[in-house]
Amino acid sequence: MMRKVNLHARPGAGLRRYGGAPQPSMRLVCFAWCGAGASVYRRLAPGLSGHIELYAAQLPGREERFNEPRLRRMAQVVETLVEDIAPLADLPLIFFGHSMGALVAYETARALKARSGQEPAALIVSGRNGPESGIPCRRPWHAADDGAFLDHIRGMDGTPPAVMESEAMMSALIPLLRADFEVLETYVHQPGPALSCPVLACAGHADGRVSTAGMAAWTRYTHGGCTIHWFKGGHFYLNRQPRVLTLCIEQWLASLASLQVSHES
Repeated sequence: MMRKVNLHARPGAGLRRYGGAPQPSMRLVCFAWCGAGASVYRRLAPGLSGHIELYAAQLPGREERFNEPRLRRMAQVVETLVEDIAPLADLPLIFFGHSMGALVAYETARALKARSGQEPAALIVSGRNGPESGIPCRRPWHAADDGAFLDHIRGMDGTPPAVMESEAMMSALIPLLRADFEVLETYVHQPGPALSCPVLACAGHADGRVSTAGMAAWTRYTHGGCTIHWFKGGHFYLNRQPRVLTLCIEQWLASLASLQVSHES
């Protein structure tokens, strides 16, 4: 039976579309890390096949939504995203999240399943240990004084030096970073049914924020099987090799029988 596809699906205000996919058979929805906006995923578009339509979540408080109130709890983030993503569910959805985005992608998948009985066709988590593996810090950084907080951000090596050296840019970025850290540091995984979709867990070999055991922990959160893939590089391996990442994603998706059925139906 042919799947009815809405080629003019209109996502909510919190999603941005990148690249062109004139006849998509699936949609890749990406979730960014702390302090980042949707545009960080623009670089993935050139490496994706024409049947994959790329969207990225744009949460309040960043980029063109800078003046909107920032979200400080995971439940608020997920509630917003589920509403925005729902119009896209006429095609198989693939969720990809890096670092903070990995947890957001996972919790959004759970919320989508709880609300509609439909979950993503696949979930890709990157640069993050399993949900119950703990936050990789020993103090609530979102409440730290500015000096300590800036030192911590600098040590994470995720903010461009030009931004770190700009007092004006950092004064605008710090409130958003604090809000995102608060989302993570107040997050507590709630027990519930495991997902049914397959999971791909990715990380850089030199990423000190993840561990072999922590990445393997993702296997406990789905009945659909979990594949673990290690890339060269550190926590932000994906910024240096977007084509390598998209090739890995496409090869993995091509191996999934469930998506092959959806693609052909």
